[in-house]
Amino acid sequence: MDTTIPVPEEPSFLDISRYPSYLSLVFQVIQSISGKESLDPRWPDCQELAAKLFFHVSTIYWLRQGTRAPLPGTNVEASFFDLTSVSVLTRACLDTFLTLYHVFFSPETEDDFEFRYSLWRLAGEVVREGLPPSDPSLRPSYDFAQRDIANLRRRLEATSRFKTLTTKKQRSAMRGHRSVNWPKTAEEAGFGKQMIHQIRAFYSGHVHADGLSASQVIQAETRDAQIEHVEIDMTMVMVVLAKFVCLYAGKFPEAKAACERNGGTYQHAVSLARAASRMA
Repeated sequence: MDTTIPVPEEPSFLDISRYPSYLSLVFQVIQSISGKESLDPRWPDCQELAAKLFFHVSTIYWLRQGTRAPLPGTNVEASFFDLTSVSVLTRACLDTFLTLYHVFFSPETEDDFEFRYSLWRLAGEVVREGLPPSDPSLRPSYDFAQRDIANLRRRLEATSRFKTLTTKKQRSAMRGHRSVNWPKTAEEAGFGKQMIHQIRAFYSGHVHADGLSASQVIQAETRDAQIEHVEIDMTMVMVVLAKFVCLYAGKFPEAKAACERNGGTYQHAVSLARAASRMA
């Protein structure tokens, strides 16, 4: 069975027995600033992305426990480890972290932050454009979304960064199309260059159901083989969580305090985050 996944070999760091303590630390880090008022109305959306990441990594933990699926109308119950869903969630974890880093933590100027934030929000909202609901009760929500889309376009258009774009790229941006060099963003976030190219390509195959992802499901016939796939993915998730913890600790004093209360796990995360930049 081919279980080759381009996860870096750092056995002293990538010990999934630490996964629950990482979950606990991430939860405490996120909660440390939950409900805190912000002078900038954009930053609460950062927390929404952080929550999305936590939901994904928590689900992965429970998928590792195994899935039992009773089949309605029969006495049959399927039991398996859903390795494909874990791989898809692993890619979602990575992309969520990279988006969080790109939009909220890496902009060097206020103008660049506003450009990235407005475009990110527009990319999500624009799918609701031009599709009026058939249910009249949903019309107020639809109308609100159209006003929000128009406002985001005005904000985007007002940035200096937008004005530097070519006419073609401006039109693309106004349609909510984000043009981001994700491998470069990942490198800036501290992932090794070769590692991130391999990782993103591999997990993209699982999201889009390529031949390798399909064959691995069939080849992983035994319980041990299925668990092996799941646990390899969990090591990649731990790298993402280590990066996330360090990012929050560097930005928010409350998050740093939460990390210091969990000294052992936090120091492990710092070491793992540093190691990820050296991983080939």
